Amino acid sequence: MMRGIPLRSWPLATFLLAITCATPEATPSAAAGDRGAELYARHCAVCHGPTGDADTVVAQLLRPRPNAFRHGLFKLVSTANGMPTDDDLVATLRRGMPGSTMMAYDWLPEADLQALAGEVRRLAVQGRAESIHRTATATSRPMTSDQAVAIATAELAPGPALDVGPPLPATAENLAEGERLYGQHCAGCHGSDGRGLPAGADWPTDGTWLWPRDFTAGYLRGDATWRDLALRIRAGMPGAHMPPARLSLEEARSLTTYLKSLIAEEASGHHTQWRRTVRVPRLADLGEAHRARLDRIRLPLAPLWWRQDACSELWLTAAHDGTNLWLRLEWDDATRDDAATPTSTIGDGVAIQFALGNDPPLVAMGSPDRPVNVWRWHAYDPKGLAGMVDLIAPAHLGLDVPLGGVRPRPRAESLALEGTASARRETGSGLPLEVATQWRDGRWTATFRRSLRARATNEVDLEAAAPVLFAFAVWDGRLDAHPGSKAITTWHVLELDP
Repeated sequence: MMRGIPLRSWPLATFLLAITCATPEATPSAAAGDRGAELYARHCAVCHGPTGDADTVVAQLLRPRPNAFRHGLFKLVSTANGMPTDDDLVATLRRGMPGSTMMAYDWLPEADLQALAGEVRRLAVQGRAESIHRTATATSRPMTSDQAVAIATAELAPGPALDVGPPLPATAENLAEGERLYGQHCAGCHGSDGRGLPAGADWPTDGTWLWPRDFTAGYLRGDATWRDLALRIRAGMPGAHMPPARLSLEEARSLTTYLKSLIAEEASGHHTQWRRTVRVPRLADLGEAHRARLDRIRLPLAPLWWRQDACSELWLTAAHDGTNLWLRLEWDDATRDDAATPTSTIGDGVAIQFALGNDPPLVAMGSPDRPVNVWRWHAYDPKGLAGMVDLIAPAHLGLDVPLGGVRPRPRAESLALEGTASARRETGSGLPLEVATQWRDGRWTATFRRSLRARATNEVDLEAAAPVLFAFAVWDGRLDAHPGSKAITTWHVLELDP
């Protein structure tokens, strides 16, 4: 049962796999109990690695890959030399990085964000110093570790702040000049309409799987204020292979004004993974007449493998009647993938995850000391077909098997998970769930209904008058090569009205 939860203490859930990471090496500046090091180990090391090298199991599976800090290539900078200030790092942490799996950390206190930014900078200097020292050793140049750290510190120090000037008004003259400059400096990657050109196989992305962003769709790495856009034009984005535009200040201001006109007001944070509180109204009953007045809540999804046609949002409608919780989930999916074929890897599916304590795990499928309760619906699980897919082969078409594939019975269950290994073990043995689904016109609807009272000790108990963390995941059988390429949300807060 949940007790009072200090919201600022909740960690961010980012991924579904169990992680095996080396313990960070102790350094003089990373003393035991250091707040920045503690926060980094808790929230960042799972993807960026304990030493900031992004050499983890998770990093290898994410698209785009997380940056290795030692390279000194950060995406959002405001300086002439392309090195981020502490404010730049904090802004990135606070907002996250839409178009990747980095969630927003806006729920952390400002002091924690500052401490975390300081640890990121320390790891970048440490990693760069190690590279410098190795090179010196390999070339037989005398150099101490302290000298390497001094060189790395100087190389990664932020330079002078860039001047972007005040915003230019969106007059016809300024927009025309900005459009001309956009055609010269931006359209080659972002397209003449700002929607971005598709990434080709010959694009040099160094394995991070970057692509030019669609300004109109809200996949913006940084904010869409006039100043933030101007800084990205003048400073470039070193970590995204976007060079600074070679423009005068006045030209950059004209280009910024035109670029700002391409971005709808609501697009700025459209895909940012802000944590939000979902208040669930209490109805006299859960009949359709009462549910018709409920609000639909949009929750952005972050595909772990980003693709321009991946599912990027889920709509939630919720209510309770004092006895049962009713949740309706809706998401776009161009194809109905609930029939197994010889090339199937996974069917369509959706899951809701609930934290079982006031300190939920960083790993999204739980851990032995911090289990989670997952309500899961899957059209089918290939592991459970037991050879049925073989019946679809041409030699067996005389049998009574649908030409489009085997359509096994969907699975809906409530699982208590303690990590990936437990998911493999527990799948198929969970408590049954009442889930009604429908696919129509390229859209899935899944309606979950369960008693507020837990049916077992390892299920979430929703009768307590306290907030509960919950998160969502969506699988697309057409796009997802395996369960690890699903689309996820950050943790959100569920509060039931009394």
